[in-house]
Amino acid sequence: MAIPTLQIYSAIGFDPQSGTGLSAAEFGQQLAQAEASGERRVSVRINSGGGNWQEGQTMYDLLKASALKVDTYCVGLVASAATLPFMAGNKRFISAHGKLMIHNCASGVQGGIADLENAINQQKAINDSMAQLYAAASGQSVEKCAELMAATTYLDAEQALSLGFATAIIDDDKKAQAPPADLPTASLHSYYATILSAADMKNLLIPIFAAAGVATVTASTSDADVATAVQAAFTEKDKAKKEAEDAQAALATATTALEAANKKVAELEEAETTAKAEAATAAVTALVDGAITAGKITASQKPTFEAHAKVDLAGCKAVLDAMPGRGSLLTTITADASGNQLPPLTAGGAMLEVQARLAGK
Repeated sequence: MAIPTLQIYSAIGFDPQSGTGLSAAEFGQQLAQAEASGERRVSVRINSGGGNWQEGQTMYDLLKASALKVDTYCVGLVASAATLPFMAGNKRFISAHGKLMIHNCASGVQGGIADLENAINQQKAINDSMAQLYAAASGQSVEKCAELMAATTYLDAEQALSLGFATAIIDDDKKAQAPPADLPTASLHSYYATILSAADMKNLLIPIFAAAGVATVTASTSDADVATAVQAAFTEKDKAKKEAEDAQAALATATTALEAANKKVAELEEAETTAKAEAATAAVTALVDGAITAGKITASQKPTFEAHAKVDLAGCKAVLDAMPGRGSLLTTITADASGNQLPPLTAGGAMLEVQARLAGK
């Protein structure tokens, strides 16, 4: 299927009195058909002296909002409101003899002073809007574009190119229809078939196939066999492209899986480290608290022994195991030298015994 081509070869906006002109609504319908074609680009060829600013602005907005890549062509004179859809092109081609004309808008107004002042304000707003549109597309300043409009400027191909209003100059229709770089491979044959004869197509393909080491296309090859060879080449290229895309997708999937696995390993290692640290802390606490409970050390000595145990748990345990536990004062003063429990003492007798023990008697 060839790239869809829309044509604006009349005034911008339909005139019911003369029955001529292209309305934005009709243009929108043609664009919708192009969007439904399955192609990725659309060409808009324009030769128009202009017309209704509002209709031209709507055409511009429709092209800008389209999902298609838009190429516009000035194939004669593109003037006034017709420059608006022209400036919507991603690529804007102008023929070597083409002309662009931009100027301030104009309208016929009747009424009182208020009506005239309102019309002036409206025209200023429209002029500002167009200057901003030209500036955004061309890269020129808004002030420069407003100056060109005020002077009613005709731009030839070289001027349009140098000022950024056009992106390329074309010498003839065939060059104008050169395919874009991102045109799908499957569309190339049908695309070139619209601008090349079968003989021309064959003459172009013979050296291409020969350079690729494929001798299936010669000067005597039938048109049908040429088409078959081209389709086979496209199929092979598409197959290689698909294999490369599949390999890339598989690599992306494997990379994602590896990243997930590495993250899981890191989480497990972090959990293991945390568990070991918690277990070591618990062991130190249990050892030192047990020694305090057994009366081997006092609570005030706890920080010292905890610090020791954190460095050398086994060594600290050995030291604490070797230390005797201290009994209560009551046990001490109610036992004889052999540790045998004595009969209960009175309160007074206990105090005398404590004093004696403290005196070392």
